[in-house]
Amino acid sequence: MLAATSIISAQSPEPLPQALTQMIEAERAFAARALVIGWKQAFLEYFAPEAIGFAQGQVGLARDQIAKNPDPPPDLQLIWEPRFGDVAGSGDLGFLTGPVRNVRKSRDGGKPRYSNYTTVWKRQRDGSFKVVMDVGIDTPGAVPFPQGFTRVPQKNRFTGDYDETTPPLGTADGLLNAELRRDPVRAYRPNLATFARLHRQNVMPVVGEKSILQWLGSQPAFMAADTRFTEAARSGDLGYSWGTYARKGRGATESGFYVRIWVRERDGQWKLAMDILQPQ
Repeated sequence: MLAATSIISAQSPEPLPQALTQMIEAERAFAARALVIGWKQAFLEYFAPEAIGFAQGQVGLARDQIAKNPDPPPDLQLIWEPRFGDVAGSGDLGFLTGPVRNVRKSRDGGKPRYSNYTTVWKRQRDGSFKVVMDVGIDTPGAVPFPQGFTRVPQKNRFTGDYDETTPPLGTADGLLNAELRRDPVRAYRPNLATFARLHRQNVMPVVGEKSILQWLGSQPAFMAADTRFTEAARSGDLGYSWGTYARKGRGATESGFYVRIWVRERDGQWKLAMDILQPQ
């Protein structure tokens, strides 16, 4: 009996940090609210005042950009749920990602359109979490995720002091951008976490270090990539960055914005958990 109990205990997943649970609950409440009052009003409620958005090739306050959008049709529903993500050890910054269904009864016979969202959440002065960054990609089909919610499977998390002697996140982002102009595969290889996700428009997410490097081998080179903003949690173990990029396409140049989620390993090195391009 004792042996059986030990086996069950060993197989039980570790409980999620309280801050991550709070963030997941906020995302679920956000999604539920969107079904009641529409996505536009829900976005205005759950986005932080300082949240940044990318609309029509311009960077601006997300809530201002959202407010300028026309009200969505009454029969349009955005249905999403958090399935993967993490929170910093300090509990002040985190990210979530998951599948989205865009359903409208009067369009395509009610057949859903699919996408994958990513949100960056930041704790506010009142203790609540609000969205400071929201990006997504359209996908050719429903995006598969394991059942339930999966926390980033990072075993060697950074737990040291985040001080002036520690390389800042901006340095890691800038070095990656410099290498991207030479060779994307060589640039990403030392910067990917084993569980990394690569999100590109109209492509199913590419998951895992090996799959990402293989996929990148057939992709166009970057002509430019420039850091515009980085922010790390107080604990220095998680952060995000965004900037601009341009790369050669098939017969044309593609440009837009990138968003990256970074996690830090025990040796102090930053690794990519997610890399997302938003063409404009």
